[in-house]
Amino acid sequence: MIRRLALFVRGSYPLPLAAVFAAAWAVGATGLYAATDPRAHDWRPGWGTAVAAVTVVVDLLLLRAADDLRDLPYDRVHNPGRPLARGAVRPRDLVVLMAVGAAGLLLLNSGNRPAQLLLAAQFAYTAALVGAELRSGWPPGDAVVLSVLLSSPIQIVLNLYLYAVFLHDTGLSAGRRALPVLAVLLLAATHHELARKLVRDPAARERTYVHVFGLRTTTALAVGFAAASTAVSLAVLRPWSAGTAGHGAWGWLVLLPAVVVARAAWSFTRGGAARWPLRATVGYLPTAFTCYLLIGLGATS
Repeated sequence: MIRRLALFVRGSYPLPLAAVFAAAWAVGATGLYAATDPRAHDWRPGWGTAVAAVTVVVDLLLLRAADDLRDLPYDRVHNPGRPLARGAVRPRDLVVLMAVGAAGLLLLNSGNRPAQLLLAAQFAYTAALVGAELRSGWPPGDAVVLSVLLSSPIQIVLNLYLYAVFLHDTGLSAGRRALPVLAVLLLAATHHELARKLVRDPAARERTYVHVFGLRTTTALAVGFAAASTAVSLAVLRPWSAGTAGHGAWGWLVLLPAVVVARAAWSFTRGGAARWPLRATVGYLPTAFTCYLLIGLGATS
């Protein structure tokens, strides 16, 4: 089983890239929480942030396993080279991976009760989604909008987990300032979800939002969600008011991810590319998370 799971990780979850992405997510989101909370005067990434980074790495691996289980019928036709679709790993192997991984993460976060409860809720919800699709085929794989709506609570809870880590490390109590940060993160992630499936001329059964909204509307939505994420960030950080506690000129860094999207949109709409530029798809969220981290470090120094 270990050999088969190694093949799964190599084929479906390239660990070096995934580890960098997950670590950027963990420290970046936490940095944004710190930047928007004037009580976090001396925040710096610490042991709790390191635990959160490891947790996000493993958590995303478990979510990848869950998605591969849900997408197995589709992948057997459209992505036959994926480890599960070609039989290099068995469905039971991934179920074991999810169970053992979830138990390990709950143990790793045992020192932070709210964070542990949020992870447990996410694992339970994910298991329910996988179970529903495997038993009844619901939601149908072609219902991409419904699928992403049903999956969005997983991402919301994971960002709430990072907030719980931030509160635990700083000794602060929860507040409403976290809500716009959650909005920023969710809007940015929605852009990524739309952009990575944005194709000019999709195949008949290809899972893309272009089949639902059309090319122009999907492109507009992808750009719009990124713009909304930037706008909410600026509204919260107010970088033009450098004297405001907890904010400062560092906040202008949130414009950098918007530049990535603007360049990609120009290239895609004017250049006639078949897909949204790969570099922008891969680079947008890490760029955003890195900027959030720098803003957090700058605003609390």
